Amino acid sequence: MMKPYRIPLLFLAIFATSLHANDEPFAIQGEQVLTQGELDAAFAEIPEQHRYAFIRDGERVDQLVQKLLRARQIAAAARAEGFDEDPLVADRLELKQEEELATIWLEHIVANAPDADYEAMAEEYYLANPDEFLTEEQVDVSHLLISTDSRSEEKALAQVTDLRARLVDDPASFDALIMEFSEDPAKASNQGRYPQMKRGEMVEPFEVAAFALEQPGQISAPVKTSYGYHIIRLNRKVPSGTLPYETVKQQLIEGVERKYLADYRSRYIVDVTTGQIELPEGAVEAMLKRHFGENLENAPRFRD
Repeated sequence: MMKPYRIPLLFLAIFATSLHANDEPFAIQGEQVLTQGELDAAFAEIPEQHRYAFIRDGERVDQLVQKLLRARQIAAAARAEGFDEDPLVADRLELKQEEELATIWLEHIVANAPDADYEAMAEEYYLANPDEFLTEEQVDVSHLLISTDSRSEEKALAQVTDLRARLVDDPASFDALIMEFSEDPAKASNQGRYPQMKRGEMVEPFEVAAFALEQPGQISAPVKTSYGYHIIRLNRKVPSGTLPYETVKQQLIEGVERKYLADYRSRYIVDVTTGQIELPEGAVEAMLKRHFGENLENAPRFRD
């Protein structure tokens, strides 16, 4: 096991200013050497937005180095036995190499896609798709619940009626009464407040009462649901409408950029993968016989 280490700040500075591969050793284990350039190649597989944080974490870099050197030593053992010269193994290695090259090349193609005015594209999308930015009417409410799970409905109603009378005298005590008396288990995390409730998200009697409230601070009469009796306070009512462009601008810019690059990538793939796939006479039968023998009753059927 390699000794864990923290990456020196000097190395971070060098990596941040230059990613040119080189043959200088970074780590050595037995006869195997991991070069600076090979480590940079491994770092390049980490998404760019996470790469710097990864490199700053010495433990994660240490684990990566161990993994790379372990694979190198195992591969060296395989080569020493001539395993890489086996035709099937050689073909697998070649296929993996081509697959990796294709993946890296596509990343390069996308990274060098022609510039586009994403902000203009985002605004155009916003104007062309107004229905996507409609908001439903919402209520921001707080509630106090007296449950009927552990008491009769009569006792629950009596208690909630008493609390409602106290709120008539002192509406400002609502939040304190929630924390003292409410039996909603969620109050520990939300203090009884549900700030963005839409129609269809609440049990019906609660929803009807919540949306019937008109003015911020207005407190409902006791409302009975399957959970017990509630007292509801309206904190804010948000009417339905269209989200302003500035509210969704950044989200739209990021979305149109992703779509533009994905479309560019797809068009490039279509452009370079030309021609029809042709299967020479007898190729399918030869392949099936290698795997199923002469009896091809259980072999899959290919399209003509």
